Amino acid sequence: MNIKICGIRRNKDLLTCENAGADLIGFINIERSKRLVKTQKIKDLTSSMKDQEKAVLVIEPENMEDAQEKIEKTGLMKVQLHSLLAEDIIKLKMHYQTKNEPNKCIDPVKKYKSDLTVIRVIGLPKKINFQKIREIQDFTRVCDGLLFDSEIEGKTGGTGRQIPLETATEAAKIAKKCNPDLKLFLAGGMNKNRIENELKTLDNFFDFVDVNSGVEDEPGVKNMAKINDLMEIKVI
Repeated sequence: MNIKICGIRRNKDLLTCENAGADLIGFINIERSKRLVKTQKIKDLTSSMKDQEKAVLVIEPENMEDAQEKIEKTGLMKVQLHSLLAEDIIKLKMHYQTKNEPNKCIDPVKKYKSDLTVIRVIGLPKKINFQKIREIQDFTRVCDGLLFDSEIEGKTGGTGRQIPLETATEAAKIAKKCNPDLKLFLAGGMNKNRIENELKTLDNFFDFVDVNSGVEDEPGVKNMAKINDLMEIKVI
């Protein structure tokens, strides 16, 4: 099971995550978040990383231009989006299309090479309806990964609310049916106890678990012991 630890704001927490072996590390640049980090601070933090490929920029851009500006300012090429429509994601990926690839019309259903990795967040209700199925299918075709999080009043991220396992696995099946190569993440109040208790199912349906508040003393302040304890799951 791969582990992404999100909401990093301090150098000491970043170092702990790296030393503990976190597979991905998230930096949140969303104004409404209690774990907000400004773009310059993110650049300062990630510049010291041993492996910057593990860094994920978490944003909620108003439009494609806003997304591009944040990507350029931080220099991070893995981005987790809490907004943008599928057609905007296509345009964003085309902007960062691999330089040696021919400049041609891109069919969004087919894979193409881009220097930008896009993970789109999809909020899940307790039960999945037809509209949510269509949403999952639409983003599956244009993204490199989907992150399922709990949704409250149309907003995702920072809720601390867990998604029922049955709902999460149903969403994962829908996504994988459309694109078997898609990377799937599960967030929403994830902690060591839940991951351990549901490890077999999670490992069967998801590539990553996304942990934030589950390793914190308070928003944006990580607990070294909780991080190290969590990472023991990787060697079970």
